[in-house]
Amino acid sequence: MVRLARMLVMVVLASTVAACDGGAPPAPRASTPAATMSPSAAAGEFPVPPLRLPTVAPGAPCPVTEPHRWSNPDQAGRVLGPGPLYPVADYFPDGALRLRDEDRQPDGTYVKKVRWIGSGYTGPVLVRAGRIDGPGTATAQFSYTGESRDDGHHAVLTDPASDLPGTTTVGGPGCYAYQVDGTSFSLNIVFQAIPEATATPSTR
Repeated sequence: MVRLARMLVMVVLASTVAACDGGAPPAPRASTPAATMSPSAAAGEFPVPPLRLPTVAPGAPCPVTEPHRWSNPDQAGRVLGPGPLYPVADYFPDGALRLRDEDRQPDGTYVKKVRWIGSGYTGPVLVRAGRIDGPGTATAQFSYTGESRDDGHHAVLTDPASDLPGTTTVGGPGCYAYQVDGTSFSLNIVFQAIPEATATPSTR
């Protein structure tokens, strides 16, 4: 009997010690919010150069930019301008866009396909256009990249050998020019738009 009482006392003491040593489980730590990263500056930003298109007196010959051969004949026959971004001259027979009835839009403008190719340049570009021998408007855009911005078409080129389908819209026959701007260049390219039925464009 005495032995049984001693065993009961030992069990009670052991339970008391275990309760004292266990303690309460640790409270969960509050999660630390992830650091918020500030957005980076928009890629491809550069100061917009002023628009400086040449001017031509009404009725004067249009000083179209002379085409020159392209280095890869499988890509294009000839191009316009000094680059590094060139409109393909194959769309400008004799320096002129040929305006057909099927090119005419409901608002009276004409939309023509014009492809552009690049050589050795990556970064932002802004392409603007306008009529230079009288009142009228013109625009240019790439079909699959960029956006309308800063009174032109802005895009960021990531391939130094860009191949860019696009369109040029003109208000009608006349003398026009592109202004093409990048971080390291600014250039003008002059072209003419004539009705398809016209035999030859105006010459210098």
